[in-house]
Amino acid sequence: KFAMKDLDLARHILGMEISRHHDRQQLFLSQTDYIGRVLECFNMQSAKFASTPLPINLRLSQRDCPKSGPEGEDMKSVPYAPEIGSLMYVMVATRPDISHVVRVVSRFMHNTDRSHWNAVKHVFKYLGGTEDHDILFGPNLTSSVVGYTDSDFAICVDSRKSSTKYCFKFGNGAISLKSKLQECTTTSTTKAEYVAASNMAKEALWL
Repeated sequence: KFAMKDLDLARHILGMEISRHHDRQQLFLSQTDYIGRVLECFNMQSAKFASTPLPINLRLSQRDCPKSGPEGEDMKSVPYAPEIGSLMYVMVATRPDISHVVRVVSRFMHNTDRSHWNAVKHVFKYLGGTEDHDILFGPNLTSSVVGYTDSDFAICVDSRKSSTKYCFKFGNGAISLKSKLQECTTTSTTKAEYVAASNMAKEALWL
């Protein structure tokens, strides 16, 4: 037997903030405080706001990674992996809008270039201007799970693999999402779309 204390409705859990509008049957999940602490930890709290998670048409590549020399030594002092870890937690908990860019920048943790680090800082600039964004769960008019999917053909400049992206919503809020490179190398946009739709269908059946 364990003694328990009733703390009323949950307001904070694992860095997430919970707020409710009972009259409208709405629940909000956000990480405003956590994002603020992360920005302060990496000295990005005063950075200029970026309107998108990733610069338009930016394609990061393994070819940009430093091979050796002073550039590689200089990047060893950059807290790249901790920054990626913080972004991953924000993405998984309440911010699916950064899932694509987190997937992209996490591929270079073993050998980081200045361009990769600039992309990570761009994400922090985006979060700095949108830290109060949240996920809303409310009355679901259809009483069913709704999913969306898409693919980017040959998005990876190194392997020429396409990407699969999907997002499922229930109660008007995101409950399942994915953004990853496809395991096979497709040779047309149609095939890339079929692979993405297949992965989405598997998740839909499980849900």
